Amino acid sequence: MNKTVTTLPRFHAETWYRHVLDEPGPFDGLAAAQRVGTVVVGAGLAGLSTALSLAERGDSDVLVLDRGEPGEGASGRNGGFVFGGFSLDNLELVRQLGAERAARMHGWTRAAVGLVRERCRQMGVPVSDGAVLLADWFDEPQRLQRFRERMRELLDFELDWVSEREMVGYVRSSRYGAGLLEPGSFHFNPLAYVRVIAQKVRAAGARVIARAPVTAMQRTGGDWLLTTPNGEVRARRVVLATGGYDRRLVRRLQRSIQPIGTYVMVTEPPGNRLAELIPGEVAVYDTRFAFDYYRPLPDGRLLWGGRISTADRDPEAIRRLLYRDMLRVFPSLRGVDVDFAWGGWMSYARHQMPILGEIEPGLWSALAFGGHGMATTTLAGEVLAEAMTGDERRIRQFQSYGATWAGGPLGRAAVQSIYWGKQLRDRAKGWLG
Repeated sequence: MNKTVTTLPRFHAETWYRHVLDEPGPFDGLAAAQRVGTVVVGAGLAGLSTALSLAERGDSDVLVLDRGEPGEGASGRNGGFVFGGFSLDNLELVRQLGAERAARMHGWTRAAVGLVRERCRQMGVPVSDGAVLLADWFDEPQRLQRFRERMRELLDFELDWVSEREMVGYVRSSRYGAGLLEPGSFHFNPLAYVRVIAQKVRAAGARVIARAPVTAMQRTGGDWLLTTPNGEVRARRVVLATGGYDRRLVRRLQRSIQPIGTYVMVTEPPGNRLAELIPGEVAVYDTRFAFDYYRPLPDGRLLWGGRISTADRDPEAIRRLLYRDMLRVFPSLRGVDVDFAWGGWMSYARHQMPILGEIEPGLWSALAFGGHGMATTTLAGEVLAEAMTGDERRIRQFQSYGATWAGGPLGRAAVQSIYWGKQLRDRAKGWLG
């Protein structure tokens, strides 16, 4: 028997996303003992997308269990960027898979961006008018142009060129040169999206049960037996979609995941200054390895995110770190107060690709989406539902990215050391440039 005990990290402070939304629910109840076809463990976007995709294919005998509310983990705590690609670098994806296969898989993520946008339209989730912009921190326009050309040649991935002169129509900072704009990309409140997907899952006939942590799971006969404080569930198959928050339920699978923290803060509304600094209403990230990411919010605030860390920092420490980063880009915002600061655990595999597939008979995985979860979790739901209903063509493309050991505590230390090293490289490159 595998058991799990979950403790929320310190950085799980209230988010701006939850602050602007009504209370969640209603959710379904769990009888003392019941049997279903499929149990999905984890009501983040990976789990809910899988449940929804199964229901849309006619299999609504699905139960989604979560230790908290839907989207309480990384799915409802991230920057809200919706754009194409995997956590693995695009050029590295080409190197590993070849251009044809890499282009096909990258194209799936872009199609998933379109699917998220369409679901938002259908369910009334507001999305931005502005797209996602990659800003050149190092003032290397020729290198950025070459990257754009290679994306078109290798991945059939079209990015719009924004010259340094044109950048002032999108974002105004002396830190940046030119930029690349991703057509079709957008930004939104990810927690609002998670909640409407949960509602859509319930409307399709499946069930979503909050505050029902799975404390143990074991194989019994041909079924899986899952234990929660609310009761037991027997299922023919289980989808594990717990992200970076569960380390014990299926140890041989979770040992392939490293939970890596990232941090977010939201300022008070800085008045007209924000529209002057980001006139294009774009979501921005930059060409450093250790990049900042930020975007304007509908109520006039600035959301700012960044850092990769294995540390569970408290909100005040997050405020200090990110405020300093913000002033490097927008020094005119000095004195603006920060109203919210939080963090979340992303789940990474060593290969930086999602772990999708049937790990053993009846046990499926939807894990390791890293920092590119909005589109790839939606894609994962489609791919898993296809495979679970008989079409395995797309899931086979992910088989080379399996559940390899992530190194445990030493692996986490290595991740932090690599990040610090590349952060120093970014700084040195900026000084030399």
